[in-house]
Amino acid sequence: MTGKRRSKKPWRKADSGVFWGLLTDLVQIRALAAAHDAENVAFRRHLSVHHPPPHLLHDIGARVQREINCTACANCCRQTRVEVRPEEVEDIASHLQSRLPDVLHEYIEDDPAEHKLLLRHAAGECVFLDENLCMIYEARPRPCREFPHLTLDHESLGSRLSSVCRNAWLCPIVFNTLEQFKHELGFPRSH
Repeated sequence: MTGKRRSKKPWRKADSGVFWGLLTDLVQIRALAAAHDAENVAFRRHLSVHHPPPHLLHDIGARVQREINCTACANCCRQTRVEVRPEEVEDIASHLQSRLPDVLHEYIEDDPAEHKLLLRHAAGECVFLDENLCMIYEARPRPCREFPHLTLDHESLGSRLSSVCRNAWLCPIVFNTLEQFKHELGFPRSH
């Protein structure tokens, strides 16, 4: 940081501009997220007492998302299971110009324990992932459209900060947003 003095305000406005040192290497992110686990627990406790304005996390998340190309990673398509609603399955069938029963058979799994439909995984990734690109991008389900859920107020990771902390290992956008959020709040780091 340059010679600027840190603001005494507990929740200063997020800086505009480019971040320094954004991490995109998944191996490094996973290791650092594990190393920061205790710090993130303390941070969640800190947030439950201090309640920063939600727009701060959302602003940081939006800035980080502009700097990171999701198609360079696609880890979310490998590590998460996506629930699909019946109308989304119909949209996928229409997009693929396939019959609904065929799409249900080839691309959708029924999770009887949870009573929901999931996009099928094959070879450790979503069946619609092709070299880090989504083959049904225009018809992708809502969880895929909204991932990494950091810039939304309603039912998102951005509104459930404990989920942000627990999922930092999963996504470079989530990891960098969380680390920048801690920095901008002046949270003491355990380096």
